Amino acid sequence: MSKDLDKKAREVILGIMADRGVMTVEEVMDLVRVHFMFDPIASKEREIRKKSNRLMAQLKDKQGVRTCLNYTDSKGQSKYINVETTEDVDALVAVTEQIYRNYNGLRKTAKKLNSRILELGGQITMFGEDNEVEGTQ
Repeated sequence: MSKDLDKKAREVILGIMADRGVMTVEEVMDLVRVHFMFDPIASKEREIRKKSNRLMAQLKDKQGVRTCLNYTDSKGQSKYINVETTEDVDALVAVTEQIYRNYNGLRKTAKKLNSRILELGGQITMFGEDNEVEGTQ
């Protein structure tokens, strides 16, 4: 896969994003647009991959719970499994581990957001990422 932004451009854009409090998607797009190197073949493949991923994500049971989930196997290959029909225990374990990693990452982000909300409200000073904020456990 080709790179659509060189490393220096990526660093500059991320720096600008880090310095600003709020940005619209359009503002970020304007920053990227200047440095973007378009590859029509890579773009087409990316869009086909996105469409395929969306189709797989649409498979749900009668209660509306996804049955088809993505994971990366031991060889680094991205695969989908149907939870209801697979007999591959390793794949089920891999998906479960991935879900918990995502869950834990979101939980840390939620703590950070809650701390910042309290800080801006004058109720606390900013905690380090590892400290618990009351009411966010």
